[in-house]
Amino acid sequence: MTSLYYLRPAWVLAVSLVALVACRPNETKTLLEPSQTLGVVMAEEAIHAAGANKKIAVISHDDAWGPPSTVEQAFDTAIQKQGFSASVVKSANLGDPMRRHQIGLQPDDFFEAVQKAADAGAIVSFVGAPLLTPGDIARMPSSHPPILIIATTAMGAQLGVPGNPERLASLLDAKVIQAAIVNGASAAASDKTDATHRLFAQNYSILRQPR
Repeated sequence: MTSLYYLRPAWVLAVSLVALVACRPNETKTLLEPSQTLGVVMAEEAIHAAGANKKIAVISHDDAWGPPSTVEQAFDTAIQKQGFSASVVKSANLGDPMRRHQIGLQPDDFFEAVQKAADAGAIVSFVGAPLLTPGDIARMPSSHPPILIIATTAMGAQLGVPGNPERLASLLDAKVIQAAIVNGASAAASDKTDATHRLFAQNYSILRQPR
């Protein structure tokens, strides 16, 4: 059964964002903390996937969706602290954010990013999973950097691009993507000891390729 967070209507997100803007500074900081842990953990995943190659390629949104999210900002900071560099290889046009059933990372934009990032250690998408058909999946190059995605309903104060569970599973099975971070507490949330990973695990889970 598809989780309810994938079906959350746009007006609920819009109300949430209005409430966020209305918060006092301390309240806003509290609300943004989970998104900051999302950026930090994605940085850890990307660094691990990249290995000795310190170049991380990023797929972000274009100007129509506003400035970089707090997730992306936290990611950049964490990457730089470890001596890695991150550069945007594609600023994708995701469509109208208020028509959520029609938005997403288009195949042509995705393949363009993969081609440009051929020499990177890893590719990170902050705009969800590519909307690939089975025919598109067959076009994937046999060798490409590990691809990790964030497919959540919100990215701090900005909208995110959640993923369809079946599509995510097919992309993981086909080894198009290596991992995906989605909404929903991790089963191991209670096992985390440090504050950053505990807060992350209370809000997000990581889906990985089957072994």
